[in-house]
Amino acid sequence: MKKIIIFSLFLSGIVSYAQTGTNVYPFLNIPVSARQAALGGDAISVRDHDVSFAIANPSLLNKDSDNQLSVNATAYLADSKYGTIAYARDFDNGHMATINARYMSYGDIPRTDESGFENGTFKASDVAIGAGYAYQFEEDWTIGGGLNFITSKIDSYTSSAISGNAGITYHNKKNKETASLVFRNFGYQFKSFNGTRENLPFRVDLGYTRILKTIPLAITITAHDLQEFDISSQYNVNGQEVNAGRKIADHFSLGAELFPEKGFNIRLGYNVKRGNELAVADQRNFSGLSAGFGIKLSRFRIDYAHVRYHNSSNVNQIGVSIDLTSHAGY
Repeated sequence: MKKIIIFSLFLSGIVSYAQTGTNVYPFLNIPVSARQAALGGDAISVRDHDVSFAIANPSLLNKDSDNQLSVNATAYLADSKYGTIAYARDFDNGHMATINARYMSYGDIPRTDESGFENGTFKASDVAIGAGYAYQFEEDWTIGGGLNFITSKIDSYTSSAISGNAGITYHNKKNKETASLVFRNFGYQFKSFNGTRENLPFRVDLGYTRILKTIPLAITITAHDLQEFDISSQYNVNGQEVNAGRKIADHFSLGAELFPEKGFNIRLGYNVKRGNELAVADQRNFSGLSAGFGIKLSRFRIDYAHVRYHNSSNVNQIGVSIDLTSHAGY
């Protein structure tokens, strides 16, 4: 218990130091895998073999994620491309580590002058290379932290930064429940695009996952962006000012996974904020919904997600996980 109190004080210090901005490196908050995308996009409390979740929350590392390699790719919005890769290793006695990388390419962007006339194209991209460490102590608790080196390029302009994640996870094996608190994307931009430093997209997330005993279903509830109360747009789809109830609801995303411990899974998610802000008046466009599945084939696990943004803009994401140990099962 003393370790928990000390770690909580450490996290509190991070909050007081971290900057709360969302105007640079937003790719850090894109779902790290097809599985996370299918579960609403914000899940940070799924603790099993899936090493990709450790990109967002290093304290999810565990023995089941040892020697697992996960690769995810997405044809994202506006012809952009996004991908992640993660690997984990268990060093025994509760010590675990991960290495990972994320890449975002925004494709060819028209270059225009002050009058709006096009003059060729330019490219933009973001890269984050990271490493994380976790320590499991007592039986149910794991603490973890990670650092990321970030580089970004827009045409001939570049920037770079260091960001960190820190989390604590409680896992009750008997009740099949997991709760996580994670502080994401705190850090420092040491090279800016134009000489003016920008804030990193710092956020505080709290998640809970439980596998039900009566039916083979895992429920995940995530409260995200808790560092700030008002993360909603000012007006709703009908032009009315957003009330306090909507501002609270926009902090939540939900996910459900059927047959979570089997070789085939069906997933469904809903992101409340995305559903509210991308809704269309007098139309049902199912914004905010996501769905997907996972299938295990020998040492390989394939995950797929379809994320609904708008009638004209949806995202498909696919991931492949590989068990690099000598045995074929998880």
